[in-house]
Amino acid sequence: MENLFVGRQPILDSDRDLYSFELLYREGQQNAFPDVNPEIATIKVLVNTYLSPGFEQIAAKKTFINFSEQLLMTNIFDTLNPKQVVIEILEDVQMTPILLERLKKLKEDGFQLALDDFVLEKQFEEFPELFHLIDYIKVDFLLTTREERAAVEALKNMYPHLILLAEKIETLEQFEEAKKVGYELFQGYFFAKPDIIQSAKLPAELPLYFELMNLLNEKDPSLKKIADVIMKDVSLTYKLLKHTNTYIYQSREKISSVKQAIMRIGLGTLKKWVQFLIVYQEDAGELNGQIKVLTNHALVRAKLCELLARHKQLPNVDEYYMLGMFSLMDLILQREKEEVFPMLPVSAEIIATLCGEKTEMTSYLEIATLLEERSYDAAIGLAEQLGVEEKELSKLALQAATEL
Repeated sequence: MENLFVGRQPILDSDRDLYSFELLYREGQQNAFPDVNPEIATIKVLVNTYLSPGFEQIAAKKTFINFSEQLLMTNIFDTLNPKQVVIEILEDVQMTPILLERLKKLKEDGFQLALDDFVLEKQFEEFPELFHLIDYIKVDFLLTTREERAAVEALKNMYPHLILLAEKIETLEQFEEAKKVGYELFQGYFFAKPDIIQSAKLPAELPLYFELMNLLNEKDPSLKKIADVIMKDVSLTYKLLKHTNTYIYQSREKISSVKQAIMRIGLGTLKKWVQFLIVYQEDAGELNGQIKVLTNHALVRAKLCELLARHKQLPNVDEYYMLGMFSLMDLILQREKEEVFPMLPVSAEIIATLCGEKTEMTSYLEIATLLEERSYDAAIGLAEQLGVEEKELSKLALQAATEL
C-alpha cells in the first residue's frame, strides 16, 4: 500500500505558543528533503495536505508552503484557500517586474507572502515596493552573519508591518538573541524537529483524468457525462467533495453529490483543478493489487445502492451512490472506522450509516454487502422487505457489476 507523507515543523511565537506550521515534502519516514523537483514537491504537499484523508489536523491551520518561481506564475493558486496558505517564496527566486506584478495579484486575492532564507541583496534595492507586499521575512540563523541579519532587521524600521521569523534556532541563546532584536516568530530544532504525518494514498486512474479533460474541452460540455466520469473514481470523487465542502466554497449546506459540486465551483475551475491533479498523478506509481480489488468492490456497491434507490424512486439517489463508494474507505486506508468515516466529505446520514447507526440507508448498503459475500438468501430477504423482488434484485446486481 502506497502512503503519503508530509513533514510538519511548528512555528512558534515569543511565548513558545504554536503560531503555524511549515509543511515540507517527505517521501517516507526519513526526516529529510528528498532529491526531487521542487515544483513536484510543492504540488505533492498541497495534494497530500488539502485533498487527502488523514491530514485534517494540519490542514485546519494556516501553513507556510514553499513555492518556486515557476509555480508562482501558474494558476495553482486558483485551487487554494488564501486563509489556509502562506506563500513562501524560495530564496533562489529572482525578483523581476513581471514577478512583482504576480505577487501584487496574489496579495489582492488575499494571500499572505513570506520571503524564505532572506538576505538583503542588491536585486531587492530595485524593487522597494516588494516589501509593502511581504508579510513575513524568514532569516536563517545558522547561515547568516550578524551583519546580514542586522541589514534585514533594519527593514522592520522602514516597514513596520513586517513580521520577522527566525529560522534554524538551535539554542536558547539564539532564541533569546532573536527575541531581543525584534523577531516575533521562531522555528528550529531547539523547539521541534519536523514530525512526519502519514496517511494512505487513495488510488486514482490517470486515464480517467484524461477522459475527464476531453469532456471538459468539448465546445458544449455535458454536466451529466462529466459527473458520471468523476463518479467512476473513488479518489477523484473524494477529493472533489472535500475540496468543495471544506476549503474554498464553504456554505451552510453540505455538498453531497458530484453534480452539486460541479455546479458550485463551475466548469472552468473544475478544469484547472483536474489539470493540477494530473500533474500530481503523473508521478504516481502502480496501484497495490489489494487496493484495486477494494476499489472495484466499492464501485459495485455504489452502483447497486444507487440502482436500488432509483428503483424505489427516492429523490437523493446520488447520496446512495456515495454511501456505497465510501463504504470500504477504512479498509482502503488501513485505518479504524472511527478515524475515517467522520472525516468523509458527505452528509451526516451517510456518515451515521457507515459508522453503524441504523438509518433509512442501512438496508441498501447491507444488501450490496451480502451479495458481495454471496449470502444470496439474506440479500433477497432484505430486498423483499424494501419491496424489491428477487428477479429485480438479480437484474440490478448484474447491471451494477457490468457498468464499471
